[in-house]
Amino acid sequence: MTEEMNATVDAMFTAAAGVMGSLVDRSVTANPAEAARADASLKTDKDVVATLTEIGSAGLNFVTIYHVADFGRIIGLMLGSPIEGEMDAMQMSIVSETVQQISTSMGEQLAKEIGADPESVKSEVVNDATAFPAPPFDEYTSTFDVAGEFTVGLVVDFDGVALGKLAGATEASPEPAAAQSAPASAAAPKTPPPSPAAQRPTPQPQPVSFTAMAPTHAPKVGHANLDLVHDVPLQISAVLGRTALSLRDVVGLQTGSVFELDKLSTDPIDLYVNNILIARGEVVVVDDKFAVKISELNPTAEKV
Repeated sequence: MTEEMNATVDAMFTAAAGVMGSLVDRSVTANPAEAARADASLKTDKDVVATLTEIGSAGLNFVTIYHVADFGRIIGLMLGSPIEGEMDAMQMSIVSETVQQISTSMGEQLAKEIGADPESVKSEVVNDATAFPAPPFDEYTSTFDVAGEFTVGLVVDFDGVALGKLAGATEASPEPAAAQSAPASAAAPKTPPPSPAAQRPTPQPQPVSFTAMAPTHAPKVGHANLDLVHDVPLQISAVLGRTALSLRDVVGLQTGSVFELDKLSTDPIDLYVNNILIARGEVVVVDDKFAVKISELNPTAEKV
């Protein structure tokens, strides 16, 4: 089982290297994993980001631990500029999304190795150590060479329950002996005798009588009681224009940055109610506040 497990974990790390390489647009190589026994509980702190990956169809999970400093360099390559000092909230959010992608790819590879459904794999970042399984763990550590520029480290932990299920999943299920020796005639299902209910006579239909009812007069179209919904609050948005920016451009925005929208200064603005376009109009000023003077109702139906 040890050799099979090492090969399985190496395949998981190879899948992780493939995702890293796609993210940074560089070659990333995973080194063979080193196995160790860990008896202490897993912890979370500001220096690491941990994910818990579940394979629902197999009922097992594993924990992956990433070093923030290492993946800060990965994020720097993704954004096109090195990150100096402590990462801000936006950059940490990118780290979280990145490690979830990597963990999911490893979970999908593990699912394929054991014959489970890759679609049942789910990974999430865990900040509360109580969500981790209990020790002891079989711990696998690997380093990744990123285009010969630097290395990053990764640690995967399997608890005893997961290891037991992995061992069971790798064993071939022998065909039952009874199924092999059973004659063909015995395999054919026997027709059961008719039940007493099937021997009863079929009941004859009887005429049904209905109580006379007076017709209900429905309200005329357009005169329904709208008072029930008149006080429902709706959110109205006046959209000046839209544009598309890359993640690199968004992260690089600073005070005084200018970006161009998709509308001319003379074009009307769009009015949306719950993301549905209901009108267009022009911007006016009323009592020192912006307002919208409607120029067109119910324009071409579209949604955001």
